[in-house]
Amino acid sequence: MPSQIRALEGCCKANKGPLAREAVLASMMAVVTGLSAQLYIYLGPVPYTMQNFGVILSGLLLSPRYALLSQLLYLTLVAAGAPLAAGMRGGLPVVAGPTAGYLWGFPLASALASMLARPHLAEKRLARAWLMCIVASAPIYALGAAWLRLWLQALGSLEGLYALASALGVGQSPDVAVLVAGVLVFLPQDALMDDALAVLAAAKAYKLIGAGIASSGFNRAAAP
Repeated sequence: MPSQIRALEGCCKANKGPLAREAVLASMMAVVTGLSAQLYIYLGPVPYTMQNFGVILSGLLLSPRYALLSQLLYLTLVAAGAPLAAGMRGGLPVVAGPTAGYLWGFPLASALASMLARPHLAEKRLARAWLMCIVASAPIYALGAAWLRLWLQALGSLEGLYALASALGVGQSPDVAVLVAGVLVFLPQDALMDDALAVLAAAKAYKLIGAGIASSGFNRAAAP
């Protein structure tokens, strides 16, 4: 984490123009999202990762347009074969497979975090920023669960999903299995770890980089 903050500070000092700074940060945040994906474990077909940290952090550091672009760049890199998905995977099967819906939610979640949470963070209202980050994550869960359910409907089963649902005592209903094993099991970690760390990291970055990244003038200059 300290090395990432120092890199952010360095790139922002090297790029004085707000739009150039955001373009550099957007590229960096695409890489940070990929690196955070490598911290993962599998409890079912959907990996437990730290990706939500990178997604939300990009929204807290960037204006909505560039936050969205950072995650679109991440998806493009993964689709092109860059090993930036969980387990150092890449290629079209990753962005079109059973867990692809979660990835598709990243650009929307990042843009929402920028719109909903970033203003609170700029005013040092960290608790409110954190709550808005949780709200901003909704597209990840919604698209992820919807696509996962379509895969279940088309293929009949997914390895590990029903096993995890049964282990959690929720039975074999497809809708309930997707809700519990595809959404609810991830909420505590995303909210209490990923989102909280993103807010703290962004607050530290604001302090180190200076007022430019959070100022109203910067927001106006880089507004979508």
